[in-house]
Amino acid sequence: MSINIHILTASKDIQTYEPELRSIAESATDAVKKLLPVKDVDVVFYDNPHGTIDEIGGIGGFTPNANQIFISLNSRHVNFKKALREELYFILVHEFHHTIRWQKPVEGDTLLEALIFEGLADHFAMEVTGRKNPLPWSMTLTPEQKEIFLKKAKEVWLLPSYDNALWFFGSEPEKIPRWAGYTLGYDLVDKYLKANPGTLAPGLVSVDASLFV
Repeated sequence: MSINIHILTASKDIQTYEPELRSIAESATDAVKKLLPVKDVDVVFYDNPHGTIDEIGGIGGFTPNANQIFISLNSRHVNFKKALREELYFILVHEFHHTIRWQKPVEGDTLLEALIFEGLADHFAMEVTGRKNPLPWSMTLTPEQKEIFLKKAKEVWLLPSYDNALWFFGSEPEKIPRWAGYTLGYDLVDKYLKANPGTLAPGLVSVDASLFV
């Protein structure tokens, strides 16, 4: 029933930040537990520059299942210290939400589920942290692009499989811009919340993705 924090310190660069990493992780855990039943999660911090996001200072998160969160770090990034103070807490809350939604049975690995998976996590993190504006991945498209790529997404989002790298990471930017999936998911959840005043993201953690379309 515990949240286990693991900081891999073979890299001397990470050793320096161990107390701060642990403190932020504990604070994020406490904040999430007040709203959702997060439990049985291993949170692993490790030196992995290739898994980080330059735009937010050398931090990246990945949650492959209900019991594991991996936080990649690049302590050599010029804005790393600032990112620890300003971004890590948000990212951890976002990833904790993923572990909870992972517990929900899902039929098929669809693009729609992936969009809502990310959109809900960002809205939840914004509620918990009080952040006013989303992080870059949720605001990467122009209004015109949103219309274009939402239409493209609707054509395929109920198929039993999809290309995650294409829709979320820009593997073919000439087809789908980098982070498009994050922005579309954020907007789908945002529109639902605005259309249903009084509804909060924590209460939507296990709802079916079809609710948002």
